[in-house]
Amino acid sequence: MLAASIVLVADDARAQRADDNAIADAEDAFGSNDGGEDLGLYGPFDVRGFSPIDAGNVRIEGVFFDRQGDLSLRLVEGNRIRVGPSATGYAFPAPSGIVDYRLRTPGSEASLSGVAQVNSFGGALVEIDAALPVTDQFGIGGGFSASRSEYASGNNADITNMAAVAAWRPSTDMDAKLFWSRTRIADEDIFPIILGDGRTTPSRLVRRRFLGQHWADVETERFNYGAIVRTTVGGFGVRMGLFRSVNEVREGHNVFLHAAATGSPAARTVSAYPGRHGASTSGEIGIAREFATGRLTHRVQFIARGRKQDRRYGGGQGIELPPAPFGRPYYVERPVFRFASQTTDAVRQWSAGLSYQADYSEVGELSLGIQKVGYRKSVTTATGPRPVSRDNPWLFNVAAAMNATSRLSLFGSYTRGLEESDVAPEIALNRDEAPPALNTRQLDAGAKLRAGPINIIAGAFDIQRPYYGVDGASIFRRLGKARHRGVEASLSGQPLPGLTVVAGGTFLRARLFGDEVASGAIGNRPVDVPARKLVVSADWRPVSSATSIDLTVEHVGPNIGDTRNEVRVRPYTTVDIGLRHRLTIAGAPAVIRVQATNVLNSYGWEVAGDNAFIYTQPRQVIARLAVDF
Repeated sequence: MLAASIVLVADDARAQRADDNAIADAEDAFGSNDGGEDLGLYGPFDVRGFSPIDAGNVRIEGVFFDRQGDLSLRLVEGNRIRVGPSATGYAFPAPSGIVDYRLRTPGSEASLSGVAQVNSFGGALVEIDAALPVTDQFGIGGGFSASRSEYASGNNADITNMAAVAAWRPSTDMDAKLFWSRTRIADEDIFPIILGDGRTTPSRLVRRRFLGQHWADVETERFNYGAIVRTTVGGFGVRMGLFRSVNEVREGHNVFLHAAATGSPAARTVSAYPGRHGASTSGEIGIAREFATGRLTHRVQFIARGRKQDRRYGGGQGIELPPAPFGRPYYVERPVFRFASQTTDAVRQWSAGLSYQADYSEVGELSLGIQKVGYRKSVTTATGPRPVSRDNPWLFNVAAAMNATSRLSLFGSYTRGLEESDVAPEIALNRDEAPPALNTRQLDAGAKLRAGPINIIAGAFDIQRPYYGVDGASIFRRLGKARHRGVEASLSGQPLPGLTVVAGGTFLRARLFGDEVASGAIGNRPVDVPARKLVVSADWRPVSSATSIDLTVEHVGPNIGDTRNEVRVRPYTTVDIGLRHRLTIAGAPAVIRVQATNVLNSYGWEVAGDNAFIYTQPRQVIARLAVDF
């Protein structure tokens, strides 16, 4: 199984919205998104306790992309998390996993899809997607959506999305795509972050009660655009991608509530900042040659990547508000803020390397890679420039898979990477600051079994990287080294006609090492890395029936809520149930989707940083109508 790291994409994209079904479309239980519904153990911000997004491990159809702002769902139809065996075929895989997005590409037939959605929080959404083949070789597509989004904390926002994609296929060995998208989030009320007492999680709050300030809002604009070209020249496969990603936040706010007994006076803090800006130009060029010698198929690739990233942040001011009864709204006039000078940073990074993959028919495959990376980061604060950070490592990876039997294969890999760290959280005095890139490494191994219609994957992993966190002085800085070891498993398939099951679990042992741990300044467990996570999803559609029902049960295990490891966060379990009914409206295929999330109204705390918490989303009912005209 050689991965298509440099391939032509000539198949029509599935643009029809009435066919969206995250469970039925899942490849495994490690993480995916289809039609806006998330499924599986991992997501773009959480893979094995780390974030592929924050680490910079983002791809658009396999091509390196330095993402600064979320990709609009009018531009992409979903994503896949590449980890374990699904990452084996990627040239230069990443220790923190890869999130790979799929563009909404116009096909050979005209299409028009519309979606209308409402939910029990009072939110509403309208989406329109269209595609038009201009000629046999060229097609255009685009989409627009507008929503009044209502959130669990009682806050809301007005969001508009628009996107356009053009696809050109002049021959069977050439494919080009050009895309653009814009997202605007207006009047987004900021939900409060609850700061604990350092001993236990906060008292239970009434959900959907807005405890922030109505003037404490934020407006955001995001732009993502670029081009991908794949072709063959003289027997060589060539892939090129060039992208621009911009995230612009106008004057924004953060609200913090200090936990107390329900109804007791509690301190409150609000901070404002004069906006922040992140922009990056990134790209990749790859050249590949494939040839065979007997039963061996070889692929040799040269891949070069680069990015030019510039950010502006900081300059905010925090002000104490009058105390208020904890858990009850208490609104005040907006204070006058005086902003300080902001910080800017600039990252320039390039890499070039060779990858070799060999596929021995019906026996197994081998993948080797080596690359040279050049990294430079400069930071300028109000007091002047800081010392420039540089790193120029050699990175390598090796992966192998062997077919033990016709149904059982074994896999293993070792990868070294240079990845970005998380930025400083909202609770840190140096919020939004990003440390220099981190040298990371990962070792994983496991087995993949095909048991009739069921695919089973099980493995173990060991990841090491520097650890950054918030210290006792509320400064985000390096506190030591983190090591995440664990096991994970995925089961997917159709055990019975009409029944699709996707289930997975991960058990993780995360530990910290270094002087801060040895001195007792921090505990030996990182903040916000749950010890386990279990997910079971099933979709059942009786034969010849127009109706299907689905069920998802998700369990999040115990967690650590503070750097000293004194706050233990209880596990929680949520249950979602849903129904799809397929019908025709004026001759057009349509589907009615009704889903109740957290149907048992389970209450839990999510960790937002050191001794900082946000409650889980309460029960919600969503009704959705999709029509393919």
